[in-house]
Amino acid sequence: MQTRASLFTGDRPPCPVNPNHPIHCHGKYDRYADCQELIKSKWIDRFLCPPCGHTISVLPDDTLPYRAISVPKVQASFDAKASDQPEAPVTESERDCLKRAWRRFSQRIAALAVVLGQMMQIRTSDAKRIWPQLRRLGNLAGILHLLGGKYKTSLLADYLCLIAAPGNTPGPKRRPPGRTRRNSILVLPLFP
Repeated sequence: MQTRASLFTGDRPPCPVNPNHPIHCHGKYDRYADCQELIKSKWIDRFLCPPCGHTISVLPDDTLPYRAISVPKVQASFDAKASDQPEAPVTESERDCLKRAWRRFSQRIAALAVVLGQMMQIRTSDAKRIWPQLRRLGNLAGILHLLGGKYKTSLLADYLCLIAAPGNTPGPKRRPPGRTRRNSILVLPLFP
């Protein structure tokens, strides 16, 4: 599962199933910090809850889940699009990333209306009108904090990594009795 660095205090996140479980450092993984990089340069801390087997990745607040573009660039681009202002100069690959992010945001209006309907009056599916309403909640980092912490979702998608599966147990997947890897393929005769 993923969480944001601003969603917890201390040096490690709490277990998503039981906050009393001990959490251990479990290494790091690298990812692209920006869409124009050729080498992955951003390190994401990982943690493990041994009792329930959850791994937890902690995204920095300037990072979007599964997107290789920074939060400040997305916020500046969305602000410009919503106010019909020219966007800040960006590279061609950044422009493509920002275009995909805006298109994805435009497709998510209905889902965001379900989640934020009591906080905002979303009566249209026009992204240019919805973005300024979202910005009243704060900057993009704050919006991501709200969506990830309270609603277990994100701005651009409902990622399964944001929701802890409470029934998860560590260990291998169990096969039904009598089934092994060897006899799991069904062979039918060619002639009856």
